[in-house]
Amino acid sequence: MDEQLRQRLNRTSRPASRSGERARPEPRPEHHQVQHPAQRTRQSVWQEDEAWADEPAPQVDQQPLGRRGSRGRRNAADNGRTPPPATPQAQAPQGVQDARRALKKRRRGSKLGGFMRLLGLLLLAAVLAAGAFYVSLQIRMTDPDVPALLTDHRRPLPTEPFTLAIFGCDSRDPNKSARADTVILARIDPVQNKMWMVSIPRDTRVEIPGQGTRKINAAYAFGGPDMAIQALKDVTGQQIDYFITINFWGFRDIVDAMGGIEIDVPIAINDPQGDITPDKSASVIEPGLQTLDGAHALTFVRHRDGYADRDFGRMRAQQAFFRAIGSQLTHTPVWRLPFVANAFADNTRTNFRPFELALMARAMRSVGADDTYMTTLPGTWKSPYVWIDEDAAAVIWQQFGTTPFE
Repeated sequence: MDEQLRQRLNRTSRPASRSGERARPEPRPEHHQVQHPAQRTRQSVWQEDEAWADEPAPQVDQQPLGRRGSRGRRNAADNGRTPPPATPQAQAPQGVQDARRALKKRRRGSKLGGFMRLLGLLLLAAVLAAGAFYVSLQIRMTDPDVPALLTDHRRPLPTEPFTLAIFGCDSRDPNKSARADTVILARIDPVQNKMWMVSIPRDTRVEIPGQGTRKINAAYAFGGPDMAIQALKDVTGQQIDYFITINFWGFRDIVDAMGGIEIDVPIAINDPQGDITPDKSASVIEPGLQTLDGAHALTFVRHRDGYADRDFGRMRAQQAFFRAIGSQLTHTPVWRLPFVANAFADNTRTNFRPFELALMARAMRSVGADDTYMTTLPGTWKSPYVWIDEDAAAVIWQQFGTTPFE
C-alpha cells in the first residue's frame, strides 16, 4: 500500500518530457499579477500611485492648432519623423456638386425674390393709400362747381404769378353759405418771391344782381362763391384765378393741427363775445409775440372792438394772420402735414386741386415778411356802407403785383 502511494507521488512530480504532455506555465511575476478590485488593499493602491509618480511625464505639444491635420504633421516633423500624408477628402461626383450648387443658388434666389415681392407689396400699398388720401382731399375741398368767372381764361399754375380771392365765413357749417366777413384779394408771384394783399371792407357798397344795393359780405350768403367773386371783380376790376373760402370755426382745427401759430399781437384783447369756448377760456390774449392755439387764434381774427378803427384794425389783424399761416405752414413738421391737410379739407372750399395747393405753399415758402405788401382798400363810412375812394383805389391797383404799396 505504501509502495503504491509512493509511485503515484513520483509520477505526479516528474516533469512532462514526453510528447503530448503540456508543460506547466511559469508563475507570473509579482508586478504582472492582476488583483480583483475587492482584493486591492490601501497599501497596494499607494504603491501603484508611487510607481506612477516616478514615471517621466509625457511631452505635450504646446503649438497652436492650425488647419485640420496640420498639427500631427508638424509634430512629426519636429520629432524628426516623416509626417504622415494628408488623407484626401472624398469628393462627390461632379453631377452631385452641380446639383448642390444649383440648390444653394435656388434657395438664395427664393429668399431674394420673397423679399422683393414683400417690398413691392408694401410700395403698392403705400401708393394706393396715398392715392386714396389724395382723392379724399380733392373730394372734400375742391368745389366741383367752379365759378364761371374762373374758367373764362387760362388759369396759371401756382408756379406762375396768380391772383387769389380769400373769403372768411363765420359759420358753424362750412357747407352752408354765410356772410363773408373777410374779403381779401391777393397776388402771389413765385418768380419774384413777393405777395400783395388788399383787404376789402366788409361793408363796402356793391350792386348784387337780383338783390340790389348790398354790402359786399352779403354776396357770399346770397350766391356762394360765384356771386362773391363777381362782386369782388366789380369792386377791384382785377382778374381772379383762384379762390379759397375758409370757415373761421375751422381755424381751430387747422391751427391746432399745425401745433399753434406764432403771431405778433398788436393790442391786449379781452373779448368774451369773440371767444367760442364754453368756459370762455380763450377770451384774453396778451400783446406781443405769442403762440396761439386754435381757440385763441379764432378770438384774434374775430376781435374788432379793441381797435381804434374797428373793422379796419381787424382787417389788418386778419392779414397778419393769413401771412403767418402761409409762412409757417411750409415749416410744419412732415408728420403733421396729413393732419393739417385733413383739417384744411374739412373747413375750406376752393378750386385748387391738392397738388396745386402744395405748389402754392411751396411758392409762399420763399416769401418773407419784407416781401409781403398789405393794405386796405380806402373808403369813407357813410352809414350803412363804406364808399370806396376810386382815385385812391386806382393807385393801389396800379401797384398791385408790381411795386410795394405807398
